Amino acid sequence: MSAPARAATVAAVTRSLPPRLARLARPLAEVVWPGLEPHRGWPGRASHRLTRLLWRWLPWLGGLYGLIVAISAAGGVINDGHRLVGGVAFLYLLPAAAGVALATRRALDGWRLVTLFLLVFPFLVPPPGPPVPPLEPWEWCLWMPVLLLVGVARPGRETVAVGVVSGVLLGALTLLTPWPVDPGLLVVSLFLMALPLVVGASVGARMSSQRALAQEQARVARAQAEQGALAERARIAREMHDVVAHHMSMIAVRCETAPYRLAGLNETGQAEIAEIGSAARAAMSDMQRLLGVLRPGEGGRAELAPQPSLGEVRELVDQARATGLRLDADVDGDLGELPEAVGLSAYRIVQEALTNARRHAPGAAVTLRLRRAQGGLELVVRSAAGGREPAGPVLGGGGHGLAGMRERAALHGGELSAGPDAGGGFTVRAVLPVPEEPKEKP
Repeated sequence: MSAPARAATVAAVTRSLPPRLARLARPLAEVVWPGLEPHRGWPGRASHRLTRLLWRWLPWLGGLYGLIVAISAAGGVINDGHRLVGGVAFLYLLPAAAGVALATRRALDGWRLVTLFLLVFPFLVPPPGPPVPPLEPWEWCLWMPVLLLVGVARPGRETVAVGVVSGVLLGALTLLTPWPVDPGLLVVSLFLMALPLVVGASVGARMSSQRALAQEQARVARAQAEQGALAERARIAREMHDVVAHHMSMIAVRCETAPYRLAGLNETGQAEIAEIGSAARAAMSDMQRLLGVLRPGEGGRAELAPQPSLGEVRELVDQARATGLRLDADVDGDLGELPEAVGLSAYRIVQEALTNARRHAPGAAVTLRLRRAQGGLELVVRSAAGGREPAGPVLGGGGHGLAGMRERAALHGGELSAGPDAGGGFTVRAVLPVPEEPKEKP
């Protein structure tokens, strides 16, 4: 019978039971009926290298352990007790050893194999002389590791179901086995059976909670990164609005004053220029409405301070030094001739890089280098290794760290790299392309 057919059969049977019995019957069916559910694996694995190596070799270790128990039981217990030839007994014990190895990857399947062996073995081997417990010590050596692995791999209802089925089978072995069994040891056997299940279930539950916590932390980190990127893009859009609005207002003003500045302009030209001015004013109105959606805070109030430019970077350097930052600045070339959008992005990158240097390398020496390269602007902020705890407050950048700096560099098609350098410090380097100004025709 296929797995879907088995699942449908179990579902049909459990629907006819009372709710409480149905909740118990489902895990019992999963435990007893192989292949009812696909293998779900272990609840979690640690990321430590030694633990990964142990996980890789665990089936081999389980198989080796099973072989050692099988050899010891076949030669030292069964053969010495003149119950069966040691070689034949070893062959009988091989399925149980394989079940221990299988349980390291598929705990329920390994438990089924070892438990079935324990049920069949008394009918294959002559009984011992004196009365024995329901399971001999060497049988516990095979069964207890499997029960422990079941508890670790399937904490919850499956472990309870395994305990119920295992207890019933212990009772059956006590009453129906052909060996002379001491019934008074059944309670001790039940305790020994439940102990590895309880210990394994507690370990498995802890592993499951750790994995769930790690997954939730990773999800929160991804959500925070995405939220930070969206917030930085909105901030960039608000700042770019001021730059673009300045150019649009210049177009509108020049179009309105064109009839008074340009002599001999015919009516067609005046109408064309008036239409351009109207389009510019309409674009400014649309941008203002869009900006209202991007405004954070109460009531979408706009920031009244003008947007800075790269020409004000010297004031930024003075502010950073005033907070106690040991900053050595090297500004090469005339930075005031840059396009406003490029200058604004470069200013924000420098501001955020200095903030990070102040926050993450307090007291360390910081160097700032700004220069006009061929076809672009290069800026480098490096914080040296070491430092001391600062006495002043941290200079706030107001951005979103490296993610915000990368967004600003990508806005202009530039590149930004950030990370530890060979000297033990931390370097932020950005290259922003600067478009060439079109030359006016004479």
